[in-house]
Amino acid sequence: MKNSTLTFVTGNNGKFKEVERYINELAPTITLKQAAIDLPECQSLDIRTVALGKAQKAWELLQAPVLIDDGGIYLERYHQFPGTLSKYVYQGIGLNGIWLLAKEDPRAYFLSCLVYITSPTDYHFFEGICQGIMIEPVNEVLDSHLPYTYMFVPNGQTKTMAQLRNTEAEKEFHHRLKATKQLINYIVTIVSERIY
Repeated sequence: MKNSTLTFVTGNNGKFKEVERYINELAPTITLKQAAIDLPECQSLDIRTVALGKAQKAWELLQAPVLIDDGGIYLERYHQFPGTLSKYVYQGIGLNGIWLLAKEDPRAYFLSCLVYITSPTDYHFFEGICQGIMIEPVNEVLDSHLPYTYMFVPNGQTKTMAQLRNTEAEKEFHHRLKATKQLINYIVTIVSERIY
């Protein structure tokens, strides 16, 4: 496969570094570059609606194919919450506030939704889920872009997602990695079809 460049529109350096690391490992012929643009978000509990709105706005600004990532943490006890509001809920009540909401039923999951868009009407979704539980936060948040990873333990693990970052174990469960693998498979297929 010949080299491809993919523009990832995000102001979240934590998300960018994760996706860049996964692509470097799995598809080194794809170069990921960041466009740190703050995009307006429509207010919706539906992650695909929010992600697609951002993707269409990014395409309008850049007039080029782009990648968007939206996602969040979901507490099983509540309907689609905090979900698309995860960043704002964290900013409002912090991890200790989240723990007060989660401790009676700590079951939760991360959902990542990637959108690859090549025109306003040509777009594709790639999603990954990681099931687990919330635990009481005890460690300082060192990466404010990924705060929930400090209190989320994936199913089958004994450490938090933050503690497992950059380990082999992470590859077994990470939601963003699952979505990125789907994206890579799609891009490789499209490029192959254009070559042959």
